[in-house]
Amino acid sequence: TIEFMERDSVLASERLLGKQLPGRDAAACLLIQLDGRREEDTYADMELVGDACLENGALDVLVARDRPTRDRLWEGRRVIIDALKHESPVSHMEDVVVPRAVIPRLVSGVHELAAEQRVRIVCFGHAGDGNVHVIALKDDLSDERWQEVVPVLQAEIYKLALSLGGTLTGEHGIGATRRAYLPLALDPVLIDLQRRLKAVFDPNGILNPGKVFP
Repeated sequence: TIEFMERDSVLASERLLGKQLPGRDAAACLLIQLDGRREEDTYADMELVGDACLENGALDVLVARDRPTRDRLWEGRRVIIDALKHESPVSHMEDVVVPRAVIPRLVSGVHELAAEQRVRIVCFGHAGDGNVHVIALKDDLSDERWQEVVPVLQAEIYKLALSLGGTLTGEHGIGATRRAYLPLALDPVLIDLQRRLKAVFDPNGILNPGKVFP
């Protein structure tokens, strides 16, 4: 398991919990969990992973060798959603996927978009499979401005992910929210093929109608 938290998400969790968390001084942190058949093998793997992190620019590596320390490291990750909801009850989440190596470029591009649109956006997610949750927060924006900016954010975030060799969604799926943006990611021929395949299994259109394909 490899989880990713950028600094703003760590700080949001700190504000909710009322205490400082590891990783607050870095631009981002990775939470890496290992398991194995034998304790000594797992500890050896931990050393290898830690060395790899330091060789690739990590400021520090904290190793949790017991449950209390492990729980402390994971506490901030577990409360991110609650922390952001506490600060902004209204938000919009995307869950784009990009190759792991370009996650920093995705986050940098999202920050540029946030500055351009004057919206607070926080990123975190599952770095192990390149799945990054991008959450735009309404904060004190007017309802009119929020309704105006969300579609802009959606389109630009999707375009950014696709330009980095990624795709529109990982865990959440296309559904109804992302249906209009599907042509950005898939060729019309492929979309038509998928639509016809669905019709074979669902000729009456009763299986989750209106999702993915109109």
